[in-house]
Amino acid sequence: MAAKKFDILMLFQIIFSILVMLISIYSNVTENYNLLPWMLILMSVMLLIIGLREYKRTQSLLWGVFYVCTSLFILFVAFKGF
Repeated sequence: MAAKKFDILMLFQIIFSILVMLISIYSNVTENYNLLPWMLILMSVMLLIIGLREYKRTQSLLWGVFYVCTSLFILFVAFKGF
């Protein structure tokens, strides 16, 4: 069985997912939802990275385009929140 390659996109995905989790936990604990647009922007970037990784892994546009479109929609919602 071949070992999975660790690439820079995976590192960025992990970093952004940790940031999203920290902001959401902070918002739920303190009941201060002013950081929600920032969390959505970070989540949008994370989904964009997932889409790029999926396209790079499978060379298929189906799931890559799905993740990128979802990322753009979340980014639109986040900017409407400001």
